[in-house]
Amino acid sequence: MLFKDCSQIFTLGPQGTFSDEAAQKIRNSGVNVRYTSTFAEALIKVTEDADSVAVVPVENSVAGTIAQVQDSLVSNNLVILGEINLLIEYALLANAELTQVETCYAHPQAYEQSSGFISKNLHQAEGQFTRSNVDSGVRFLEAVASGSKAVAAIVPLSFADDNQQWKCASAIQDYQNNTTRFLVVRLRKATEQPDFSREKTSLLVEFQEDRSGLLYQLLSVFNLFQLNLCRLESRPAKNTPWAYVFYVDFYNSADSEACLEVLRVSNFRCKVLGSYDLIE
Repeated sequence: MLFKDCSQIFTLGPQGTFSDEAAQKIRNSGVNVRYTSTFAEALIKVTEDADSVAVVPVENSVAGTIAQVQDSLVSNNLVILGEINLLIEYALLANAELTQVETCYAHPQAYEQSSGFISKNLHQAEGQFTRSNVDSGVRFLEAVASGSKAVAAIVPLSFADDNQQWKCASAIQDYQNNTTRFLVVRLRKATEQPDFSREKTSLLVEFQEDRSGLLYQLLSVFNLFQLNLCRLESRPAKNTPWAYVFYVDFYNSADSEACLEVLRVSNFRCKVLGSYDLIE
């Protein structure tokens, strides 16, 4: 693989997070995993070491895009090398009856992906957001050790299994097929060229002028070459208020390169964020 010789892997810590689980799928013997406090920190660290990679989540099947990561792909000039899909399962730790819980520790993504369970069972509890799902569990255990009588935490199932005495509910995510896409990225090289023989390509599309029919024209080009889009999302352009850019993921074919060339001559600015395969 393109990242098999990386010097180190940056990902959200501490050990045991879903990001760490994804990173372990590409870790070779002798390669260290370096844990960061935020996704943004992992993406900054990888720009400081050209031989390293970062593993970060970009999209959840329930909660949608993680905007911080998506935008950083562009601002930090990174390239996508691969995609990892993980089934995400949450459990609840608590040291009191759920109706008595006053504080619930949770990562924002976990809180959003378990909103149904929270609304039904923990609506009276104050949410305390944490840096990671494992950090939620650590803060819960610290609170219990300090004498707190009515706390809970949303944690990975594996963390709950290691703390069975506090485990009170499993599979609390709103949808049982809750899946997160993780990307493997590194610093873009000056000579970077996309490999359209890979399964997917991710693309940033900017418009040189605002006019009616822009989206229709963009989609018409992909239709012309019969390229199957698997994701299309608009995001605010950072330098111009109320202007937007598009992120497009599509499945490659023999016509991928020709399609992008037509987009360019049609006054669309396109940047290939990476051509890559799914990592099993």
